[in-house]
Amino acid sequence: QTCALPICRGLERQSDSRVAAGSGGTEMSKKIGEQSLLKYEKLYNWGRTLITSGVIQNEDKFPSENILQKKFGYSRQTVRTALNQLEAEGLIKRVKGSGTYVSYEGNLRNGERPRIGLILSYFSDYLFPRVYDGIDSVMKEAGYDIDVAVTKNRLNDEAIYLEGLLNGNVAGFIIEGTRSFFPNPNIRLYEEIRKRNIPTLFIHNHYSNQRFDSVEMSDARAAYKLTEILIQNGHRRIAGIFKYDDMQGIERYKGFVECLSDYGVKFDDDWIRWYSTKDMEEKLSKKGLLRMYRRTKDCTAMIVYNDEVAGYYMEFLEERGLHVPEDVSLVSFDDEELQQDARVKVLSVVHPKYNLGRITGKNLLRMMDDPDWQNKNYSYRFPVSINDGNSVKDIR
Repeated sequence: QTCALPICRGLERQSDSRVAAGSGGTEMSKKIGEQSLLKYEKLYNWGRTLITSGVIQNEDKFPSENILQKKFGYSRQTVRTALNQLEAEGLIKRVKGSGTYVSYEGNLRNGERPRIGLILSYFSDYLFPRVYDGIDSVMKEAGYDIDVAVTKNRLNDEAIYLEGLLNGNVAGFIIEGTRSFFPNPNIRLYEEIRKRNIPTLFIHNHYSNQRFDSVEMSDARAAYKLTEILIQNGHRRIAGIFKYDDMQGIERYKGFVECLSDYGVKFDDDWIRWYSTKDMEEKLSKKGLLRMYRRTKDCTAMIVYNDEVAGYYMEFLEERGLHVPEDVSLVSFDDEELQQDARVKVLSVVHPKYNLGRITGKNLLRMMDDPDWQNKNYSYRFPVSINDGNSVKDIR
């Protein structure tokens, strides 16, 4: 689908991905080994989904081979193979001496097809494509197009996109809250959504000062269960890295401290590290993680905000000659297996990804068929599921 809005023009620093957009049935070269093939598919699907969804628009600059190598940790051959396929399908074009650009204008929209607005706070390499595919699969079946906008966690941008989509007469909204832990200032626009009776559903989070239903993970309960696993394996000195500007981070911290309290385990301020979208690069840099390590080197375990952060911390530990779980046990969220070291699989809460998108789309369609949706409950919380990771050492 083509997005009529001015969407983000640059790529944020993100982690590895395992995306589920279609591969186009392309036959890969037999010279590429099985492991490289999987990496190729991740990168190809990641780029394809961002382009076809409109997050990266026609004529936008696409990341270079060097940037993608650093971003994903893949070989030049793997990156080049993925880019060659994107180019062969007409999704990107290479301009000698200038760089690589998106060359996908999207399908011409049927003016009579209804549309929904999808507003995201920022796109995560490993979550966005599959969540989007889930939403898109439902909406396509029902005959809806999707307009996508990414706020990059800026409330001013959220206001711009809300106004644009309201002026575009969308039939419904799916919104991921921007800086969702804080009360939202765009009150006038959300009141206008209710006044116009436009069905609206939040994903991943919601605002404390807005009354809209949401589809989310059970973040506090999930963090409680992860912490409980650490405690049951004998860990009493448990550190944590949490994100403070979204509701997921605060809920995960809440579950962590509640579990410590229930089990009578000591909490120490010095063992907790906080970061936000704006200062993520600094806080999770080698210098930032070194400061964290110096305060927590006596801890035997750590719970972190997501698998992206887990990847940063595991890489930092490896450079110091330390290993998970031999030296430090580690638990996380999203179940992405981002580390290249196949020896370790991070014990992680499973993010429903595609299924979250499907349920969100189906619930929004039900709301659009219900003139009394504002007085009904269309929220959903996923039960906690934890993978079979081996990143926790029993030290009892």
